[in-house]
Amino acid sequence: MKHNLDIKDNFFEDIKSGLKTFEVRRKNKNYQIGDTLILKNETTQKTISKTISYISHLNTYNINNIIILGLI
Repeated sequence: MKHNLDIKDNFFEDIKSGLKTFEVRRKNKNYQIGDTLILKNETTQKTISKTISYISHLNTYNINNIIILGLI
């Protein structure tokens, strides 16, 4: 499944360069390992595609509705 998401310019550039290998998001979509994120830079409108390789649910730490998505 593909998920289209807007992302701030500095985070977009960090993911594009490989410095940032994760994304923190609200759990408002049915994210699954293997899904593709289409990340659109809010400033330039450029896009990059990344695959979800890992999902960390933070409810273990009493933080509900927030997940960390590992990206490759």
